[in-house]
Amino acid sequence: MKKFYDRVLEMEQLCEMQRQAYEDYSRFVVLTGRRRVGKTSLVYRLMEEKKAEAPGLYFFVGRKAEATLVKTFCEEMRAKLDEFVPDGITGFRDLLQLLLEIGKRRRFTLFIDEFQEFEYVNPGVFSDVQNLWDKYKKETNICLIVSGSIFRMMEKIFKDEEQPLFGRDDCTIKLQPFTTTTIREILGDYKSDYTNEDLLALWTITGGVARYIEQLMNNRCTNVKKMLHYVCTSGDSYFIEEGRSVLVQEFGKQYGTYFSILDQIAHGDVTQSEIEASLGVNSLGGQLKILEEKYGIIKKKRPVGAKVGSQTVRYEIQDNFFRFWFRYIHRYASLIEIQNLPALEKKMVDDYTTFSGIALERWFRQKMMESLRFQTLGGWWLPGGGINAKGEKDDFEIDIVAVTLEDEVEAFEVKRNPQKYSYKRLQEKVAMMQRHLYRKKVVKIGGLSMDDM
Repeated sequence: MKKFYDRVLEMEQLCEMQRQAYEDYSRFVVLTGRRRVGKTSLVYRLMEEKKAEAPGLYFFVGRKAEATLVKTFCEEMRAKLDEFVPDGITGFRDLLQLLLEIGKRRRFTLFIDEFQEFEYVNPGVFSDVQNLWDKYKKETNICLIVSGSIFRMMEKIFKDEEQPLFGRDDCTIKLQPFTTTTIREILGDYKSDYTNEDLLALWTITGGVARYIEQLMNNRCTNVKKMLHYVCTSGDSYFIEEGRSVLVQEFGKQYGTYFSILDQIAHGDVTQSEIEASLGVNSLGGQLKILEEKYGIIKKKRPVGAKVGSQTVRYEIQDNFFRFWFRYIHRYASLIEIQNLPALEKKMVDDYTTFSGIALERWFRQKMMESLRFQTLGGWWLPGGGINAKGEKDDFEIDIVAVTLEDEVEAFEVKRNPQKYSYKRLQEKVAMMQRHLYRKKVVKIGGLSMDDM
């Protein structure tokens, strides 16, 4: 995927921070986002485009001895800045001070990747950066960009009032997965005659995460069959181990409990009581709150119009890839353990229609959100249920209810197959909704299917 896709707004922000740093005084940018989303590629692009104006340095913080890391950083300085860097520097504080002294007479961009890993190298680095930055910021012209993939640690470093770097950043950018428009553009570049089924598969499996898309496209996996086969057979695929390696870093020792919760949620939008019953645990409210508020991995779903404090809550995993990983890779880990990957692939193929149907609803919500046409967007169901015309208990669930900026209400039923859409049934659901919500509004209704992607 050599072409550079999207990231227009983020690049504009970085360019503006760099301009201010070069023309005024140093700026500190924090770049966050889940692993593989494209943070490093974005900053590399910035430094490449602006290298005629000033050089860019790249420091990657691995879990190595500090002296070993610093030695590598010194080599990068000598190569990119063409400055004298004395031998014998073993501490990052001394190296950073030297960089800041150079920054008094010349401008450059310094990108420190996986910045949070200093916690394992030398936690004192964060205080050193704070002290030196406060001293040199107004005297230098450096654009300092730090990035990190572990959300929990980056939040602690920069958002915790008790931490030394709290409030030191001039700009924080959270890089999101690609939009539906960009995913469509990428697939079109690799398969000009792609179908909506191909498009839905790419969205369902990758969630728009740049590196996952790149792997599939580079291996010419442009349809459902090839994508699922690649996930189950590629030795260098991220897909098998990725969920565990990413989330174990986030959750630490508590990952077992969190994995069990996410496994349940991945198999449907579920309530707290349903999760607790499945796992045989009395109260998981604390863990669900942490997964939502601290890690941002799950989110609450309430019926449109429900109050924020309403207990009518369902949970869903926000990240498409993690939904996919927990539904198949984590749940069928025993098949992977005994190398029965053909059986795993069959599980995915047999269940794909059902699973992608849920993803299709999420596609339309995402697409509608990106349109910026709406002030309210969600689903609706009748808490506690009601009785339908047949005398049966019914929750009257509507897949998508949206209120436009002009205050017009729209309701949609989402079906993979448009022939399964029932206008009459949706009318019944909307009529029930209007007994509780939007009573005096005319509600525009319609069906959305694969044809509408």
